[in-house]
Amino acid sequence: MKKYKTIIRSISTIAFTGLWLVCPTVNAQDRQSASEVSVSVGGVTSSLNYEVPGADVRGGVNPNFGIDYTYYFSDYVGLSIGAEYQRYAAKAQGNDLSGAYTTTDFEGESFEFRYRLRRYEEEQKMDFVNIPLMLVFRNPEHGIYLRAGAKVGLPVSGKFTGKYNVSSSGYYPQYNGELFDPEFMGFGDFNNLRAEGDKIDLKPSCILAIEFGIMHRIGKGNFYSGLYLDYGLNDIADTKKNLVDYTVTDTGAGFTHNSILNSDNVGEIKTRAFGVKLRYSFLNF
Repeated sequence: MKKYKTIIRSISTIAFTGLWLVCPTVNAQDRQSASEVSVSVGGVTSSLNYEVPGADVRGGVNPNFGIDYTYYFSDYVGLSIGAEYQRYAAKAQGNDLSGAYTTTDFEGESFEFRYRLRRYEEEQKMDFVNIPLMLVFRNPEHGIYLRAGAKVGLPVSGKFTGKYNVSSSGYYPQYNGELFDPEFMGFGDFNNLRAEGDKIDLKPSCILAIEFGIMHRIGKGNFYSGLYLDYGLNDIADTKKNLVDYTVTDTGAGFTHNSILNSDNVGEIKTRAFGVKLRYSFLNF
């Protein structure tokens, strides 16, 4: 958190002090347009916030791009709608994660497959399309603005990559015995395994959004520079799968990995994003 506060202070200094000095503010006598179309770019930190028992979860630095249309009811108040691309990322690292479930081996025998991830590391990246609906307040005389409202974030793609050390065994209750080998049956110690996938199931995110900063007249348009915060309100966890899937093959058995985000080991998942937002209205009418 201290690191984030330092970043925010640095951003504030650059976004407000620097741009305030080098750019002229909007003249109070300038007539503001009733409508404007603007493009924006933003970013610093955007992450999928979740917890895994015994693991360290970190966010990432990712971009935000958008386009929106704003209609102003007066020089001071307007309503904006648009579309944004936002990438969220997270990385989980831990030393002990386990699970068990009933399945069948390659001979059709029912047993309980038990596994433990002794050391694991997984990174996730999710692409969302956000649909914002924002109230806009601006003061041309003082060159400041505020945007506040809500967004719906729609997950459109995602992928994960991971490294794992896995210990697995099979408990056969009908024989009251547990097998820790052989490896061709998927039992034993397996080190330095790697896995990746291009499917992570998440639900849409309901987001509380705020953006504020300063505005300048540049050419025929307005340039806005400020800070933004997108705070996810709901749990977007969706499909729950086994973290390690026992897989039967023609020659024996093995296993495949699903993302931690779609496992029972993760509780709530929420989106977070904050940082700098730069916006320019290239079409005013």
